[in-house]
Amino acid sequence: MVDLSTLARFALASGGEGGGGLMDIHAGTIIWTVFIFLLLLVFLGKFAWKPILNGLKQREERIRESLEKADKVAADAERAMAEQKEELEKHRQEMTEAMRRTREEAERGAQDLMERARREATETAEQARRQVEEERKRAVDQIRSEAVEIALAAASHLLKKTLDDADHRRIVEEYLQELPSNLQKH
Repeated sequence: MVDLSTLARFALASGGEGGGGLMDIHAGTIIWTVFIFLLLLVFLGKFAWKPILNGLKQREERIRESLEKADKVAADAERAMAEQKEELEKHRQEMTEAMRRTREEAERGAQDLMERARREATETAEQARRQVEEERKRAVDQIRSEAVEIALAAASHLLKKTLDDADHRRIVEEYLQELPSNLQKH
């Protein structure tokens, strides 16, 4: 390594020999400096800058491709997320619709059961009413029949056969048929 004191001594020594100082301009030195600079530029351009620039261009291309891929992946992810949201919304609507239909079907089933139970209860009550009415009619007919027999027996006993049996029966039946309307009046 060259120290500053040695360099200063060299500059003074060359200036002391009449060759000029360090700051003096020499045409030969300028030409050689320019020539070496240009030669250095050509050399660096051919052997250093081109590979460096090519490397930088390749790196820039890789970065650009990576960014494009990242943008594409981000766009794909956004599109997939939007599709998934649409799919989720579609499934949610389908679930809501299915639940609504199920609820409506359950309500219709309950209404059908209630209506069927009402019909059955009405039919059972009507059937019971008819049976009661039939039993009442049979009882009334039986009572009439027995009353006719009793009346005939009593009448024949009282009249001692002044009228024949058919006449007695007809008279008593007419009386018994008029009997319910007579009873209602009283």
